[in-house]
Amino acid sequence: MMTDRLQILFATAEMSPFSKTGGLADVSSALPAALAEAGCRVRVLTPCYGSVDRKRYGIERFSSIGDFAFDVRGRAIRAGFSRWESSQSGLEVLFVECDPLCDRPGIYSDPRTGADYEDNDFRYLLLATAAFELCRAADWRPSIFHCNDWQTALIPFLLSQTARGSAFEDARSILTIHNIAYQGAFAGDAMECLDQASAYRYPGGPFEFQGRVNFLKAGIEFADAVNTVSPTYAREIQTNVEYGYGMEAALRARGDGVVGILNGLDVRSWNPETDSHIAATYTATSLERKRLNKEALCRQCGLPFEDSIPLIGMISRLTAQKGFEILVPVLSKIIGLPCRMVILGSGDPQLSHTLREFARQHADRVCVHLGYDDELAHRIEAGADLFLMPSHYEPCGLNQMMSMRYGTLPIVRATGGLADTVTDADADPERGTGFTFYHYHSQDLERAVKRAIAAFADRDRWRKIQRTAMARDFSWNRSAERYLDLYQSCLQRPGRAAPLPA
Repeated sequence: MMTDRLQILFATAEMSPFSKTGGLADVSSALPAALAEAGCRVRVLTPCYGSVDRKRYGIERFSSIGDFAFDVRGRAIRAGFSRWESSQSGLEVLFVECDPLCDRPGIYSDPRTGADYEDNDFRYLLLATAAFELCRAADWRPSIFHCNDWQTALIPFLLSQTARGSAFEDARSILTIHNIAYQGAFAGDAMECLDQASAYRYPGGPFEFQGRVNFLKAGIEFADAVNTVSPTYAREIQTNVEYGYGMEAALRARGDGVVGILNGLDVRSWNPETDSHIAATYTATSLERKRLNKEALCRQCGLPFEDSIPLIGMISRLTAQKGFEILVPVLSKIIGLPCRMVILGSGDPQLSHTLREFARQHADRVCVHLGYDDELAHRIEAGADLFLMPSHYEPCGLNQMMSMRYGTLPIVRATGGLADTVTDADADPERGTGFTFYHYHSQDLERAVKRAIAAFADRDRWRKIQRTAMARDFSWNRSAERYLDLYQSCLQRPGRAAPLPA
């Protein structure tokens, strides 16, 4: 694909390894790198939170670009930029520096209380505003403003308000929805400092949803193209109230549909052949060495090791979305089967307590590690036999891809990206890569686990499924090509007509 040195501003609220709460950070690291590798000029724009380790990563103040003023409830505060340049040609990361809004211990919420920061509307309006301040100060004209989730969804609106003949006249905006459940709904104080926004804040207008200003809805209305992170999720959020979270009508009203582009996987970091975090590296032709990782994981987690009993792994946010509301009721039944379990995750305090208590009562069968530990995550992917993802909904999911790459067969609910990536081994013995179930119900989950355990007992069949799973190509190269196609299609057609003001 010819890129003609596309200039891309990739705006995101988090980016691994600098800041992370979930999969968005991984995508924001891997996709820009893949685009740069394909020949694009990519600048990533992200906040410099208090948790970002400037010294460790060599992040330096971008002295050639001066500060700018940002209005917060009539008070002007100063903001500027710092910079980190990748060793990879064509990729640069710019951080928005603003201590009053960014220099905090949490990203979206206060880690001491768990409550969202009350001024998140101003914090992410700053990020959107900074995109244009950066371009003007650096005399840079990106072809594409690639926005991600509600935190950057005001960029398409600001782009639509630039005058004809400006430096941004030929630029286009793309909004990628990673999880439509999070929309950025606020009372609307931040919009008071946007003169252009007042004409669009009418009932049912592009900014309004259920009486509040909704950042994501504005992005859907004003972006030149909208996509999400798997084909099935793209269909679900447009056609099903359960998945669309009220945005179904806005998405369908666009007329051009929502493009589903499956996320890729960082195959350099997640590679059982070279992974430095695991006890023994291996390939599809040396799967007998995977046993050493299981043994090491059991030892680390204080579980007895038995090669003939499958070890089930989970790495997850501890939220209802991830399927714990159907898992917890049958957890005792699952543990009563010939299997053991390792869970790594953080999130809901009550769920954390429930899992910790369960593990205490079944210490010889279950290990629960609360928090996030990247090294342990790698060891679970390599050491587990099965990986459980019973999600209520899953826009894309990465752990099922990681698991297949490690020959750890996923048990998933067939929704979103899980449906697009995992083929049931019982339904399709030739192409099967895991085990799926459809109804969001505890009994269906339990039946899927039983089928997986039964398959594990047949070692020849198990090896065949493992090798089929490990042969799947989940690299970012394919996904980057799809994004380049989306960029080119936007640039080759007239810009989307902006919604009308009141």
